[in-house]
Amino acid sequence: MKKMNEKIIFYIMIIAAVAIVVVSLLLFANSRYGANYSKAISSELADKCATPPGYTDQQWR
Repeated sequence: MKKMNEKIIFYIMIIAAVAIVVVSLLLFANSRYGANYSKAISSELADKCATPPGYTDQQWR
């Protein structure tokens, strides 16, 4: 019975660790790349070759 309880606790710890890693990666990805993507999408102009407002020519190229 003791071995069974140890196995259950071990598996619960593994599942919790995996869940923490997944949530951390998702939060990091959203906070890191979401703002840049939104900024780029909102900077779309009719003239695709023109530098959007808020960027210098060097940053945009």
